[in-house]
Amino acid sequence: MKRIDILGAGPAGLAAAHFAKKNNIPFQLYESESKIGGNCKTFEFDGCKYDTGAHRFHNKNNIATQAVKDLIGDDLISVVAPSKIYWQEKMINFPLDPVSVIKNFKTSTIFKIIAENLLNIFKRSLSINSFRDSAYRKYGKTISEIFLISYTEKLWGTSSDLLDRKVSGDRLKNLNLLSVFKSLINPSKQNTKHYEGEFLYPKYGYGRIFEVIGNKIKDHIFCDSAIEKIYHKNGLIKELVLSGNKKIKTDNILSTLPIDYFSKCLDPLPPNEIIDYAKSLSFRNLRLAIFTLGINRFSKNASIYFPEKNLPFTRIYEPKNRSSLMAPKNKTCIVVEVPYDKDDIYHTAREDNFLDQIKSLLIKHNIINKSYFINSTSLIMPNAYPVLTTSSQKKLEKINAYFDTFNNLKFIGRNAQFKYLHTHHLFKIAHNTINKFKNNKK
Repeated sequence: MKRIDILGAGPAGLAAAHFAKKNNIPFQLYESESKIGGNCKTFEFDGCKYDTGAHRFHNKNNIATQAVKDLIGDDLISVVAPSKIYWQEKMINFPLDPVSVIKNFKTSTIFKIIAENLLNIFKRSLSINSFRDSAYRKYGKTISEIFLISYTEKLWGTSSDLLDRKVSGDRLKNLNLLSVFKSLINPSKQNTKHYEGEFLYPKYGYGRIFEVIGNKIKDHIFCDSAIEKIYHKNGLIKELVLSGNKKIKTDNILSTLPIDYFSKCLDPLPPNEIIDYAKSLSFRNLRLAIFTLGINRFSKNASIYFPEKNLPFTRIYEPKNRSSLMAPKNKTCIVVEVPYDKDDIYHTAREDNFLDQIKSLLIKHNIINKSYFINSTSLIMPNAYPVLTTSSQKKLEKINAYFDTFNNLKFIGRNAQFKYLHTHHLFKIAHNTINKFKNNKK
């Protein structure tokens, strides 16, 4: 079996490396940064641990779940922690339930919500072309406008009319408000199958999964090795040029790099149309504000979502609610996620100004008591979310058609596949991709 060169040591690349090692397939893993893990790392600050995002592992695929269990064993714990929506200074259950709806809306609004969802029964034959269409179909216009549309547009920085329905991942799958109201009549019929509330989590932080992989394959990892050129001929990748002009002959490539960056590295370059399509694909970045608090716990929730546009942040999560080992007694930390594009104020602001702004908003809106704050830091997370628009999906089809002509190249991960993928998706895709290399014996 010829060697596989894996580009990028984020979650996707590390998952692929794990399965390559398991199948005794020779491989090398190249990472541009000095530390592996990509956007799935665990850091320590002021005595508390936190992840670079509100990561959770969902038991949705047996291959993925077993792989993670094999890696960290009993350190993978089951967590039950509900999520909430913060709206008009009230905490509302998420997923929505009858009690929350009845408690927080006027009777006239409730009847309007029910009517909209009953009408949706007769609209099932209508096409769904955008996230807005999908939300309206699942929840009706009223609830969608209050919660889903505003939140989604804030997170992705794009009109929901332009966003593809896939931006929600599986979050709206199996859940609609009609089922919620049916449960008022018959609680046994409640259908709230959802990613929120119950999940698996490494008790020492989410980054532990990838740290363990890294330790097992450390002799195959080359950090500080950015890809600068990718030479190809007759449908085959022939050679990589790394930083420092280091040249590597290659037989097989598995890339996790952003598709636009990968395209620019090709020599010869792809057709102009493909370069333009790849360049047009955009990602939403996150800036994290991390605050340590002088209390045992801030909440009991896995995540708190903020749909209102007067607040720049979309989500707060508390690592201690995933594992008690993430913070000492009588102390906790919270991570506030602020999405941004290049040149946004929340990207360009100095760290102290950014943290002061977020802290002031948390105090002003009675989210956190001023006296609780101890210390703070921030972190920038580039390329956190691929912005899946209806037009980007059409362009992606043409991009993929071009790269399918390469016989020794495969893509994996959010950046490379331009898909909204979770960890369990990545492990499944990595497993299947490595098997394809193995079976083809390229």
